[in-house]
Amino acid sequence: MRPIEWKLTILSLVFLLCISLTSLIGCGSGGESTTAAMEASETGSRTFSDFNLSFQYPNNYLIWQDGLLDDDPGESSALVQVSPEHENLPLFAISWVRTWQYGLEGGLEAGFEGVENWEGIASISKDVVIKTTKSGHRMLYQKGHRMLYQYFTATTEAPNEIIYGIVGAFYCPETQRAFSLVTMRSAPDGDYKQSAVAEFESYIDSVTCHQ
Repeated sequence: MRPIEWKLTILSLVFLLCISLTSLIGCGSGGESTTAAMEASETGSRTFSDFNLSFQYPNNYLIWQDGLLDDDPGESSALVQVSPEHENLPLFAISWVRTWQYGLEGGLEAGFEGVENWEGIASISKDVVIKTTKSGHRMLYQKGHRMLYQYFTATTEAPNEIIYGIVGAFYCPETQRAFSLVTMRSAPDGDYKQSAVAEFESYIDSVTCHQ
């Protein structure tokens, strides 16, 4: 079983996201993790498919699900986290809440407040905000949806380690769900910004929100 402490810090990020949703008044979280519905593919990846949402992830990673506004995960709200079984990093997390009104800028800012408050983070440096649309051949709605994302690097207190990743947010008006996404991993030598963007894009391109 992987350490529970990292999951709790992720949940704190999602809690901060929730306070930026102008049509909601509070958040809660469930305490247990479960495996998700999944299927192996020929490309070395699996597909998470539940709560009218699907995305692909490496087949040697595990899925954890938690409730957000309710004790159990569901279509109205949930947190789904993907990472190796016994390691905190690399990490992909996607959370959502059903809401009729949502500010992407506020969601992005709240997500970074969560990262900055994680235990062990000494400093964080953010790149420029990228404005784009969530679209592609895997999207149910071909017109796409407005999306923001921002690259960051962070240093830990002890040991002195560099972590990098991306925080993103987009909204599906057809299903009235706001989504927050986080990718994070330890920095290797070389140009890791390019690899971070590629990793984020590989996840976001596979995310499909079904009606």
